[in-house]
Amino acid sequence: LKARPGTNGQGKSMHGSSGKDLIVKVPKGTIVREAPPNPLLAKSNSGIELPNGTGFLDTLEKDMQQDMREREQDKNSWFVHYPRWEDRNDLTKVLVPQEFKAFKWELENPKPLRFDLTEHGQRALVARGGLGGFGNPHFISSTERQPHYALRGLAGQRRVLELELKTLADVGLVGMPNAGKSTFLGAVSNAHPKIAPYPFTTLNPYIGTVDFRDTFQMTVADIPGLIPGAHRNVGLGHSFLRHVERSRVLVYIVDVSRHEPWNDLLALQQELDLYHKGLSSRPSLVVANKADMGDQARQNFERWQQMTSIPIIPASAKYKKNILKVTHTIRQLLE
Repeated sequence: LKARPGTNGQGKSMHGSSGKDLIVKVPKGTIVREAPPNPLLAKSNSGIELPNGTGFLDTLEKDMQQDMREREQDKNSWFVHYPRWEDRNDLTKVLVPQEFKAFKWELENPKPLRFDLTEHGQRALVARGGLGGFGNPHFISSTERQPHYALRGLAGQRRVLELELKTLADVGLVGMPNAGKSTFLGAVSNAHPKIAPYPFTTLNPYIGTVDFRDTFQMTVADIPGLIPGAHRNVGLGHSFLRHVERSRVLVYIVDVSRHEPWNDLLALQQELDLYHKGLSSRPSLVVANKADMGDQARQNFERWQQMTSIPIIPASAKYKKNILKVTHTIRQLLE
């Protein structure tokens, strides 16, 4: 991405026009940060094999460093001379404007960037435009009535950034694949996620809004199913886990009809903590889903209640049983 540059100045002390800002719109919840320096890219974005060290970021950084060295080699390179005056101009006593020096130092010593854009309309400056040059009228003095040189402008910043989107929601639904998270979201909100009787139906987070009669609202995010090893990015775990970090309340959707369903809860909590220490300690609720699936589900629920301190509510998302109790309990955790 490149902003539109300004124009050169002209004779009769006429300034050139300024460049135009480039505004890139991103979704709310986007994190902007500096790309890691000197990555050795084994493959290009297209998947073509490249020799180590010849990646795009390496090439760009080498170009920037070379450009910086060339400009620092000689103060004379900062100036542009009138034709046939290169050897006649004496620049040793020319005072370079402090504004120029400060801007040049800032360009050569950029601070690492990291912005978390969580509000609508929030802005962040990620790269500054260049500084216009100083024409020869700027250097007129009592001893130099007609300078035959001018100070070049400075190019704007070039940066390589990473953008990561983390979903913003009050409540995050966490569970194993095919535990009924999408069915639950469809039962309590206005969302219509894909529902099917096989794992990994949901590959991207869905967000629904739950409306209460007193105008209270809460947003609920259906996080794609997690599997053991998700913290190591098994099963695209990082792509899913990053969305959980934003949630104020975690709701574990567990299939209570499975054999020893409490082990699923322990596995989910472990994956959360291995990904981000303390993540599972947030206010939480367990929805014992599929509680209508016979005596096995009922016996598991009764035994489970005696084994944990986390609130557990039996429910059937498919038939919308006990859903109101779940949503009101979640609201209490949020308030």
